[in-house]
Amino acid sequence: GPLFGPGGTGGDGGASSFNAGGAGGSGGAGGALSGTGGSGGTGGSSINGAGGLGGVGATAGWVGSGGAGGAGGTSGATAGTHSGGQGGAGGGAGFVGSGGAGGPGGFAATGPGGDGGHGGNGGSLVGNGGPGAAGADVAATSTFSGGGGGSGGSSFLVGVGGNGGNGGNAAAGLLGGPGTVGAGGTLLGRNGIPGLPMSPNLLVNPGFETADPSGSGYSGVTIPGWTVSGTPTIITYGTPRGYPGPFSIPDLPGFLGFPGTAPPGGGSNFAGGGPVATSTMSQIVDLSAAAGKINTGTTPYTLSGMLGGYLGDPSATSLKVTFLNNSGAVLGTGTTTSVTSLDRLGITGFQGRDVSGTIPVGTTKAVVTATFADHNPVLGNYNNAFADNLSFTVGDPNLAKPTLTVPTSNVGHLDHVFLIYMENHGVGDILGSPNAPYINALINSYGYANNYYALGHPSDPNYFRILGGTDYGIDVNPPPNVIYGNNNLMAKMDASGVTWAGYAQSMPAPGTIVDSGDYAVDQLPFAMFNYVYANQTPGYLTTHLLPLTNLGTDLQNPSTAPKFAWIAANESNNMEGPVSFPTGALNFVGSQLTTHQYNIAAGDQFVQQQVSTIQSSPTWTDPTQHDAIIITFDEDYNNLSLGIGNQGNNVPMIVIPNAGAVNAATGAMQSGHFVATSHYDQYSLMATIEDALSPSPGALGPLTANDMYAQPMNEFWK
Repeated sequence: GPLFGPGGTGGDGGASSFNAGGAGGSGGAGGALSGTGGSGGTGGSSINGAGGLGGVGATAGWVGSGGAGGAGGTSGATAGTHSGGQGGAGGGAGFVGSGGAGGPGGFAATGPGGDGGHGGNGGSLVGNGGPGAAGADVAATSTFSGGGGGSGGSSFLVGVGGNGGNGGNAAAGLLGGPGTVGAGGTLLGRNGIPGLPMSPNLLVNPGFETADPSGSGYSGVTIPGWTVSGTPTIITYGTPRGYPGPFSIPDLPGFLGFPGTAPPGGGSNFAGGGPVATSTMSQIVDLSAAAGKINTGTTPYTLSGMLGGYLGDPSATSLKVTFLNNSGAVLGTGTTTSVTSLDRLGITGFQGRDVSGTIPVGTTKAVVTATFADHNPVLGNYNNAFADNLSFTVGDPNLAKPTLTVPTSNVGHLDHVFLIYMENHGVGDILGSPNAPYINALINSYGYANNYYALGHPSDPNYFRILGGTDYGIDVNPPPNVIYGNNNLMAKMDASGVTWAGYAQSMPAPGTIVDSGDYAVDQLPFAMFNYVYANQTPGYLTTHLLPLTNLGTDLQNPSTAPKFAWIAANESNNMEGPVSFPTGALNFVGSQLTTHQYNIAAGDQFVQQQVSTIQSSPTWTDPTQHDAIIITFDEDYNNLSLGIGNQGNNVPMIVIPNAGAVNAATGAMQSGHFVATSHYDQYSLMATIEDALSPSPGALGPLTANDMYAQPMNEFWK
């Protein structure tokens, strides 16, 4: 009827023996007020000609769904070039209702497969777009392409865009193109999903299976293949959860732990936001090989992943793709929603999220970014946003999946490296501090990395990470002799003839491995390792663990000076504190709540004394020696993971070369003041030390995936 009722189905097109099949009839319109549009008729088949076009689905009334498009007719021709019929387009809805589905394309024996029909648009108020139909297959022996998938219909205000149709199957390289997706409603809804065939997953290490996961879950690690900001991490499913702090406490019960069971296809590991702050990881995907298809304006993409979180913590992950042209201009973006704690009903776990759309014309590369947004309201000690199984695909099956590569190092050879390691202050505490005039003078005179990060809390794991390439699952300040095995930098240096020593302030005698007076064994990290602590080589401890007072004497001869020297202050000078009771303790507590300046002046003087000792020595001034001093901090002020002084563990990093290193014929270092802006961390420092001191490639490392895939500190070399 004119106001109410469905429209009738269009008649089928007639079959033909020699000519093209007849087109299917269009469906009848639905009633003007309420009624479903009629479906289009099927295109006629042909024995020796092209298949007929499928009929168009009719539009609906104000309320009702559009009719489905009719199927394209088949072509059974054995000679000539005769295509299958194109499927009819689905009808559109009026105000409320879904668009009709497109009709599938017709099969062809000796020509291109018929294209799938386009889905109809959803109602202008509420309604989903209709799905595009599949393009038709062609005969296995055909040299022609399968039909293209139909485009999904779009939703307007509220509703989901229609999925694109799959391309038809054909010989390799001749697959029909996938249909583009319909747009989701502007108020509520999501885009449809592209049809197949799509490319393989274009992300490297998308499930984080290539990694050395944090054994504690509480420290950042190197994430191979990804560029990061902050300190994201990789964790193995089922890792027990403790609490980082100076002293050991029992692990939490399982239901309060890290995710114990992987989602389908989740593998062994997942990514987490890591300690203390918002973090990101990103990859650049080269799409230049697909430029021809992209510039047709019909190439779809899908970005997806399993995103999750922890109990009621509102920290959450979202995914974003940014499309760029050759000049780096942004052409468009796509962003998933996050999985909120409400979505998870307060249960630790993961849910799938995706976004699809059409790649903007002119795109040559895409930047895929996972953002782990830290909103932890409890203490501020951990970012409980999680992700796994990330995927980015585009509508070109000929693109090859990229391979994982090791970062390039241009670190030159050094004869001596002096590492001065201070305590518990981030960049905000030191830069511009009136209590650190000498350190600020160094920052303004030499190379300074403003994007360098410690990887966790408390102090001691930030020491032994540099020597072992992992956190060993330790999230406390442990007693000596707790790390077993020979896979550490000391063993590698011993085997390669690279001499080393640790110099500790207030150590009463060489080789002391018990606390004594102002000396604490963990001022230096070496005695944490059984390889050092229990080494049976005669004189081993007295050769390698030395009072700081020995440093000046040991640097009198470049040929006998240790090639690697770790220099540590005692509690009175390392900038941590407190150093006296009750006055010092009260000042320390006051500093916790204000500007975190307690004991900085003493540490600044300590650094000045040690740098002066090194720079005035014959080892440093010898023009044939290539030496560098590295000054950094183990962590920021948030060492108790209480959120006090939390700067995301961004700590100062200063590198000072001597004249020999600057003037080296090969592998020369940068001179004067400059700011290195690349993201570096403790594994970057480890990789840099390995590369600089190694007598031959690979002699000192890598020890784990952390130093293997860490970005070396290349900016300090020319």
